[in-house]
This record gives sequence, structure tokens and C-alpha cells, in this order.
Amino acid sequence: MYEYTIARGLIISMKNNAFLILGGDSRSLYLGEYLEKQKFNVCYYAFNDTDCFDNLNKAIEEASVIILPLPASRDRISLNTPLFDETVLLSDICTLATPDKIIFGGQLPKSFCEELNSKGIFFCDYFLLEELSVYNAVPTAEGVLNILIEKLPITVQGMRCGIAGYGKVGKALGKALHSLGAQVTVFARREQSLAEAFSCGLRAKHIEALTSEFHSFDVVINTVPSRIIGAEELKHLSPDCLLIETASAPFGIDFQSAKENATEVIKAASLPGKVAPKTAGEIIGRSILPIIRQRGFDQ
Repeated sequence: MYEYTIARGLIISMKNNAFLILGGDSRSLYLGEYLEKQKFNVCYYAFNDTDCFDNLNKAIEEASVIILPLPASRDRISLNTPLFDETVLLSDICTLATPDKIIFGGQLPKSFCEELNSKGIFFCDYFLLEELSVYNAVPTAEGVLNILIEKLPITVQGMRCGIAGYGKVGKALGKALHSLGAQVTVFARREQSLAEAFSCGLRAKHIEALTSEFHSFDVVINTVPSRIIGAEELKHLSPDCLLIETASAPFGIDFQSAKENATEVIKAASLPGKVAPKTAGEIIGRSILPIIRQRGFDQ
């Protein structure tokens, strides 16, 4: 798995000191605003309504740091450009990029990373950065709260909530729900996680107890990116219980079994970008700037 790498120990010389925001949604535009506030020179390409370059070749040539969106691509062939009417191929970006550039992107396709690596181009998949996941935990929790308020006919206060997993998102969720008066039970494997949840005033049980407890919740929120809720667990679920999946693939909920069980599951992926795009864009900026400065780039 690629995180970020650079071939032959190449030290990058950044003569233009310019950031190129290359494609993406409103998060990318807010990221550009954030970088401009940090006094960086920012330019854009692949946006219909933004003052930017009119061709990809010139945009990449003028940039020192190229920032692709999250996700960088939805089909592993073309760049994710929901605010642009034309297609930008990842292969064209690879062809035009040179070793004096830094490339960032979220969920970069493996083939794209391999091509950049073969050319000696420094790249970073910022989706894999630990600090990004820490920053994103809060807007993810707020997004889940918004779903609960919209979907359930009861108040958060007194709501019976089960949280599977007690990592960054689980902790933020537990804190937010508990502060609003919800009855929160955390299910985790590690004794340390259970102890931390208990110390925060939450009920804490081993993950194996989830099945027997399923019937007692108004909502169960999964944060674990591995299958823990399948057909057997769903048999014990209350008919009125809402399931929310916040984890990434391969996910913790068996969606096919849930469908067969007529259980509603809300896939709450990419919540920061949906509920707080400005914050999400700034989070990307805060996460990548230390790496850029380590490479000798500054305002």
C-alpha cells in the first residue's frame, strides 16, 4: 500500500511556489481558500466557475504542488471533477507531471501511484494520514447527529445508541451523543477501549455482546471497517432500529443481508465533505502542509 514516497531520495526544488488545485468538489475550493490565507500562491484547473488555467498542460507546468481531490477518481481512469464539464484523465496527469512536482490526492488508485513512483515523483495519499482521520472525526460525528435528527422520530436525549468500535470516530460519536443525553453503549474488542469508554461515562461491552444487545437500540452506528454485522446479528435487530455505516470498505455491515432483512442502512461515507465542506477542505490543508514544509517548501 502506498502512503507517500519519492524515488532515489530526490530533493525537490520548487521554483514557482505555486499550488494547483486540480479538480474536486467544494472541499477543493475551500482548500484553495485556506492555502491562500496561509499566503501561498494558489491556482486552479478543472472547475467551470473558477478563474483558472484553460489547459491542463499549462496548469501542471506552472505548479510546484498539485493537489487532487478526495476521492481522486471514481473510476480509476479519470479525475473526479464534479464541477467541470470536461474529462481529465489520470494518465494525462502522469504524463505531464515531472519529478520537480509534489502530488497529493485522496484514495489514489494503485496504478496511478505506480506510474508516479516509476517517474520519481513524490506523492502522498492524504486520505491515509493519521492526522486527517483525527481531524475528520468531529465533522463525521456531527454528520451522524444530523442523520439521527432527520431520520428518527425521537429526540437524541434518551435515545438508545449502540456504537461498534471505539476508534477516533467512535470516541467523537460517544462524546457528542453522551453530551446530548443519549444512552450510549460502546462495543469494542480491546480492553483499553472498553476502559476508556467506561471512564467517559459510557456503557462498555465486548464486541461479542453486540448480537444479544441488538434488540435494545434505536440506532446502531458501525465504525469498524471489517464485517461484524451480518445475517445472524440482523435477526436480533429491532424492526425500528436504524443502522448507520461510517466505516470505509470492506465495511462492517453486510448490506445484502440487511436488504434481505428489510433493514434500513444509511451509508454515511464522506460525511465531513457533505456536512462541513469548508472545514473538510481546511482539514486537508492542515494535514498536508507539514509534509510540504518538510520538503523545503514555504511561503
